[in-house]
Amino acid sequence: MAVSDVKNAFRTAAQDRRIDAKEVDTILTSAGSISVDEEKALKAEADKFAGQMEPEARRKMSEKLGEISQYRSHAANVNRRVEMEAVKLSAEVQKLHTAGAPTKTFGGSQIPEDVKKVVRDALAGGALAYDVRELKPDPIYDTEHGEGHITVEGKYNPYSQSQKAVDTMAFSFTELTPKKIADDMNTPQTFNVLKGYRTEGNNQIAEFEKVTMKGNGRITELYDEASWPDTHARAQGGQKYASNFAILADGSMHAVPASRRTSAEPWRILTTASLGRDKQMLFNGHLHMENGVVTYVGMSGRLCKQQEKGAKFVDPIALIKAWGFKTAPGLSVTNEG
Repeated sequence: MAVSDVKNAFRTAAQDRRIDAKEVDTILTSAGSISVDEEKALKAEADKFAGQMEPEARRKMSEKLGEISQYRSHAANVNRRVEMEAVKLSAEVQKLHTAGAPTKTFGGSQIPEDVKKVVRDALAGGALAYDVRELKPDPIYDTEHGEGHITVEGKYNPYSQSQKAVDTMAFSFTELTPKKIADDMNTPQTFNVLKGYRTEGNNQIAEFEKVTMKGNGRITELYDEASWPDTHARAQGGQKYASNFAILADGSMHAVPASRRTSAEPWRILTTASLGRDKQMLFNGHLHMENGVVTYVGMSGRLCKQQEKGAKFVDPIALIKAWGFKTAPGLSVTNEG
């Protein structure tokens, strides 16, 4: 947005000569990412229209404006740490993709030479190995999750986070390879599958039934807000993974578990950003699979916006084929931005 949007938002709110607390939400969101210039404009206009603001509106505006610099400072501190760690992480990636050397993914699988070549060529051509912990430098006013609040978002994924690589988020569990998918589809196993939900107070809790069956080689969208007592439980039909998908800098493919939960943080609903686990990524978005065949690959909206600004990313289809996955005819990347 721009300073002019901030000024226009104040003028619109003040047309009836009173600005209430709800209109403060509209004014603060008018800036989008709040730059230093927009922050100054918000403060100047708040002073200019102070006489028309209701007491609660003045309090709210003052409180939120006071938080902006704190969040901008937090983003700068996080990004400095990310920049310092990038040297070590980049060296790790370079070593993993050494031609002819027997190297393994973070999940323990041998990295095929074709995969190494795709990654090496992509990085040499300017593709990014990025860190989902990196934040946008300017804060925003977020009203999408209840009460409006100042916050900062991730540069490459809105849900910037540092998830522990344990339980269902262990690299070996989230990693997708043709062999792992085939073994899961060909091996009878006993596990819990989602049966439904029960309500306890204001909370929903997932309920399961124990079955013996083979995996179905299916990956599609899964989401609920219930708690899952068994984080390793699968969705109906034996679906092991949800469609939230990322390619890590070692060239490996990963998807979040069907439960979208991990015992490390059972309260958190896992997202694509969760797959970073303090490693660099090459791509993130969504992946669908039917009977072990990859049928859809989507580039996240955040990456699409970065691409529009000139950023380059690895070709996920080339990597999927280099790993030897079965793919649907004409498979291409869908922009989700």
